[in-house]
Amino acid sequence: MTVLQLILLAVAGLCAAQEHFFFKRAPAAQTVVAGQPARLQCLASRAQGLQYHWQLDGARLRNSTRVQQVGPDLLIRRVDPMRDGGDFTCVATNASSGFSQTTGPAALNIIWLGETAQVHLRQPDAAAKLAPGADVTLVCAVEGSDDVSYDWFRNAERLQRGERGDRLQLKGRRLHLRNASAQDAGVYRCRASNRAGTTNSSRNFALAIPDDRFPLLVEAPGDAVVRRGGVARLHCGFRGADFTEWFGDGSEPLANTSRITVFANGSLHISDVGPEDEGLYTCVGAKGQESQSYAAELRIAYLEALTTESLEPALGASGARVVAERAPFEATCLAPRGDPPPRVWWRDPRNRTVTDAGAVRVDDGRLLVEAASARDHAGAYTCVADNLAGSREISLTLVVATQPRIINPPTQDPPSGAVYEEAKAVFHCEYEAMEPPISTVEWLKDGILISEDRHRFKIQRGKSNSTLVINAVTMSDEGVYACQVNTIGFAPVVSENASLSVKERLKFSPKPVSKKLELGTPSTVYCRAQGSHPPTIKWFKSCQDTKQCKTSVDLPSHVQDINGTLEFRNVTLEDRGNYTCMATNKQGSISATIDIDVIVTPKFRVPPQNVTAYEGYPVILHCAAEGLPQPTIKWDRNSNLSALPSGFEVLSNGSLWSREVHISDGGKYGCTAGNSGGFKREEVTLIVESEFTGNMWGNEGYQPSEGIEQGETMMTKTVGITLGAAAAYMVLVVGLMAWCRHRRRKRKQAGLDAPAAEGTHALLGKVENGDVIMTDHHETKEHHKHEKKEKKERPRSDGDTTQSQGSNHSKKSKTGLDRLNFPRSDLHSFVLLGRGQFGEIQLAQAKGIKEGSDVVVLVKALQPTRDDIILQEFKREIDLFTKPSHPNVAKLIGLCRDAEPNLMVLEYTDWGDLKQFLLATRGGGKDKDASPPSSRPRPPPLSVAQIMNMALQVAQGMDHLAGLRLVHKDMAARNCLITSGLAVKVSLVAISKDTYSKEYFLHHNQLIPLRWLPAEAVLEDDFSTKSDVYMWAVLVWELFHQGELPFVKMSDDAVLAAMKRHELALKPHKAAPEALQSLLNSCWAESPRDRPTFSQVTTSLTDITGENTI
Repeated sequence: MTVLQLILLAVAGLCAAQEHFFFKRAPAAQTVVAGQPARLQCLASRAQGLQYHWQLDGARLRNSTRVQQVGPDLLIRRVDPMRDGGDFTCVATNASSGFSQTTGPAALNIIWLGETAQVHLRQPDAAAKLAPGADVTLVCAVEGSDDVSYDWFRNAERLQRGERGDRLQLKGRRLHLRNASAQDAGVYRCRASNRAGTTNSSRNFALAIPDDRFPLLVEAPGDAVVRRGGVARLHCGFRGADFTEWFGDGSEPLANTSRITVFANGSLHISDVGPEDEGLYTCVGAKGQESQSYAAELRIAYLEALTTESLEPALGASGARVVAERAPFEATCLAPRGDPPPRVWWRDPRNRTVTDAGAVRVDDGRLLVEAASARDHAGAYTCVADNLAGSREISLTLVVATQPRIINPPTQDPPSGAVYEEAKAVFHCEYEAMEPPISTVEWLKDGILISEDRHRFKIQRGKSNSTLVINAVTMSDEGVYACQVNTIGFAPVVSENASLSVKERLKFSPKPVSKKLELGTPSTVYCRAQGSHPPTIKWFKSCQDTKQCKTSVDLPSHVQDINGTLEFRNVTLEDRGNYTCMATNKQGSISATIDIDVIVTPKFRVPPQNVTAYEGYPVILHCAAEGLPQPTIKWDRNSNLSALPSGFEVLSNGSLWSREVHISDGGKYGCTAGNSGGFKREEVTLIVESEFTGNMWGNEGYQPSEGIEQGETMMTKTVGITLGAAAAYMVLVVGLMAWCRHRRRKRKQAGLDAPAAEGTHALLGKVENGDVIMTDHHETKEHHKHEKKEKKERPRSDGDTTQSQGSNHSKKSKTGLDRLNFPRSDLHSFVLLGRGQFGEIQLAQAKGIKEGSDVVVLVKALQPTRDDIILQEFKREIDLFTKPSHPNVAKLIGLCRDAEPNLMVLEYTDWGDLKQFLLATRGGGKDKDASPPSSRPRPPPLSVAQIMNMALQVAQGMDHLAGLRLVHKDMAARNCLITSGLAVKVSLVAISKDTYSKEYFLHHNQLIPLRWLPAEAVLEDDFSTKSDVYMWAVLVWELFHQGELPFVKMSDDAVLAAMKRHELALKPHKAAPEALQSLLNSCWAESPRDRPTFSQVTTSLTDITGENTI
């Protein structure tokens, strides 16, 4: 084999490999209701170079107003059982080679129902053969799919199977009457129903059995449709009747009035018919004691209006449709609802009826124009629908667009030559096209569309010309420019290119700016310039003393000018002053003068220290700083400059002093030293204690003797002390000093531990008015001692509180959070459930809630943290369960704030979280030791009625939260609790880091329940009660799917990507009632404004569950 043959074989193999592709998505059979849309999918493995088309039973489909190819998919806007029956196939063709592949066939199972139904006599085969004792069979004839249900009526009475013993049998479309008699006489009508709708029989059967005892029907009354205000005529005749009467809705026969006339021959005339006259009318013929009744229905004709939605596709606000010249045009007019069914036809711009033949014709409501012409076919076309009630019209304006053309290519103003940088450039373009919005003009730079949003580019449009103005031209604007004319129905027309050349000016890049240099440190100041020719850059220092120099002085030896970079080896105070950078080239020279200042950034000479003070005594917080210029000192409390307590003042040396300190003055104090070089801040803690023992004048705190004059009598008293008393006093002092040192060491250690929990205390100390309570360690210790003492003396109640045994000068008032205090010692037998955002989540046994027994509670721990987001979220959850009082919302039992970690104690139920319950109903739950020892039988699957009852309970709880303007943000089955009595409570367990970690997604450094959230919450961080409504609907979806993960077949990234494309949608479960499906779809509306409120949800659910109670 030669080398050439090998090469040819290799090329052939490569081509064959390129030809091969497969279908990633192929059309699949689906069930659809007639008149509803359907979409058949198709996608090949190759992304490029393929062309798609669709076939129906082997014939290629063409785009129309009803059927249209969208990308590779086929969209049928309105399924028609007559036109869409057959096998659909998708064909993908390689555009370069012509190689094609076809998918397997897929058919639509179309559920449809005919518009008319008729009742036929099947047995006997003729009405003349009807006789007493004969068997009668009637058939309801209606076209439709095979899932039709039938109802039968005799006059106004609905017939039920078995109501006449075994004589009456109803089997599908057949009614069989055995041993018929004259008593079975009447007008028999039928009604057919399926998912496509309902059809009533328009042609009924009047059953008349000859019997000498009864009058015999000669002329049966027929249904009548009349226009409002018209005359209704109902005819009825009997042979052998003594008299004939008509009955309406009442039990009394109709009597002659000014509008109603009953003629001797049995006919009924009603003039000036109104809505009150609609209904069934019964003609009764009497003979002796026997009678025969036959009913007819009187309806008023009506015709609904034609709207923009009546045209397919829907007509826009402009009322116009644009089609390219010589292109085909099609518009479909859908008949509005009316009785009798309306006729639809079209009028052309010359007010002539469009026929079914010619270049412009109609076909079953469709207006067809073969090749549009601006001269012959442009104008207003009117769709008309009419029936007995009148006519309705809607018009569309057909605009025939002509091919645009460029008259003169873009020209530059000024005509030629380069444009200097920062100057203005102008381009003109002349064209011939239609008026906007049919034709639009755009400009391109280097083939890329220019956005008008950029303030430098302005596009002016005239009737036949357009101007592009470029203000302050830059070097990046250099390139080729063209104008592009777009006309609907035609490909864009692009002009020839016009070039723009830009000459660069001499300029600084960037311009140097004034700087502040740190004394004694190396620093650098840059000056850069550029132009059409490389510039020379040099620095000069301005003369400070005009008597000794004229304009400038030489740079000091420790300052170097290196190609425009001014380098200071060691900044000195003499380096202050004005410096000028000059750049020079063939274009000229430019200069820029800056000011260089020498500074020393603030440094603390006496840094502030943590201080422990005592209530009622003076206190001073020292703070001294140095720098150049001399820094100023500012104090703040809890990062708020205006929050310094009354009585505090800043001394001239920067220290913060108060003559008398109070318990409420404790907190975080910050000292900030600032000058033109920057700021320096230190934060310290002021602890105010209510009592003291021992030597409080130690080194740790402030000595009150400072600044206070000592009494002159102290020395006199000391001299009077005897030698023995002095010795005893010395021993006592030594002992007290040792005790105080030991106490100070413990206090310092507590001070070191305090910062880690600072954020937690700050959060949980907040009260309603925004104040912050700083925990007094000594008071807490005394509180526990007192509490233990009280427990020994008497039983504890939840409302008991204790007070510090310290100073009586100041006492804390109870806050909202104080009322929630729960003794940590009353919790025991902890069982770990998992970990969440705040820390561990556990179950525990709690004392004192229920008399005589312990209660299982949920305990959420807040680990010490400084993260403001976590702290605020913990506080939000406290508010979420503190304010509500509702049987379907879990209660906040209390808070444990006496030590770290802080605990939130919440109500729990005997069957735990709803998610595990749902998994257990399908045998997929976890056996977790998450409840007290008990035997929990596996629950059976929920019925639809039970699911709706649970959904209603959750909605009622969420409605209560919404009424309090509270947003849940994580509504899901895992965060609801259920009891053994199937009572559901809204909670927020949020085990996001292990058990339910797969149900959360890390987005922007926050764990969010992605699969439960609407787009505005994920993409815009917009949480509201409407986002809670969306999540509630997903929870209902979980109830029907036994706890299945939403979008279980998609990864988190795929869910997020689909959400961004607005392609993410859940579908209600098929077992859900239709009204509930509609409610869920409205809850999943893309716009929050289109979703119902929880109040509306509970009202709708109450109506739906009215017939489905457990």
